[in-house]
Amino acid sequence: MKKVRLVDIAKETGYSIKTVSRAINDQDDIHPETRKSIMKVVEKYNYIPNPMAATLRTNRTHTIGFVVPDIINQFYGEIGLAIESYFRDLTYSILISFSDDTQEGEIHALRLLLSKRVDGIVLATVGTTGQFVREIVQDYHVPIVLVDNEFNEEKTNVVIHDNVHGAQILTQHLIDHGYKRIACVAGLQHQTSGYERLRGYLNAMEDNGLEVPREYIFYEDWSAESGRHAMDSILRMSEDTRPRALFVSNSLMALGCYKAIIRAGISVPEDIALVSFDNLSYIESLEPPITTLSSTADTIGLEAANLLRRCIDTKDPSSVERITVPGTIIKRRSCGCA
Repeated sequence: MKKVRLVDIAKETGYSIKTVSRAINDQDDIHPETRKSIMKVVEKYNYIPNPMAATLRTNRTHTIGFVVPDIINQFYGEIGLAIESYFRDLTYSILISFSDDTQEGEIHALRLLLSKRVDGIVLATVGTTGQFVREIVQDYHVPIVLVDNEFNEEKTNVVIHDNVHGAQILTQHLIDHGYKRIACVAGLQHQTSGYERLRGYLNAMEDNGLEVPREYIFYEDWSAESGRHAMDSILRMSEDTRPRALFVSNSLMALGCYKAIIRAGISVPEDIALVSFDNLSYIESLEPPITTLSSTADTIGLEAANLLRRCIDTKDPSSVERITVPGTIIKRRSCGCA
């Protein structure tokens, strides 16, 4: 079958190439009956627009880049699905690249997306590439929206958990259950999600006049293995100094804590209570299920997509907006709730 071109659609419908193009691209200045007539022929021949031609006309590729540390963490997957759903309706495609949670990997991923001439980027940053991102915005005029973490030294568009308040709510919930010896499995401290969640935990402890021994804070790397490592360290403490409750900064580390607890043959919450940031799908399947904050990944993804689209449409990649997404507590039996 001969490949159908835009000019062929124009000849068969009797409209100009420009009118056919406007109809296919769903522009507002086309009469509904004209669009209906043109689209009937488009569907008849299963015509697919030439993206390279559209790029030359508009200087846009209708592609969005999405950079994440890895594909394993469900949280990033849920954000990506929300972004893809939002842009699919706008006829954009998504290019996903992985940073392997390193500065070098993130810079490589960003360079790769720039070479593909993406119209904008959503970046789940490792938190240390602020200068490079600023140069992208200034030199390439490509808007970038951060999710999950932000930069300390650079101001940019970001959509992020309300980390401090969320951690404070979860820790306060443990305190309200009567726990006083509460430890924290914190994330990486060069990342805002790590130090802000630690700060929320410390705020709650301080507000209630509770002591936080140095050995009650564990700095880990967000993985399940690091959660297991932290819990193993807790279980080696003597019973008279061991914490009776634990705030964990993400669900993967909480899963690792559970593995160590099961292996040690102790019980939740009878021997140690547990709360965790995130509400990934497997959390409710644990026995007992873990008290968490409600999932915010969908909202973060949609807010990031909407913010990125505004930046693309206004052609002002240097504008800066910071959006925080709150979560509400979901009470489960890991801390003694019925």
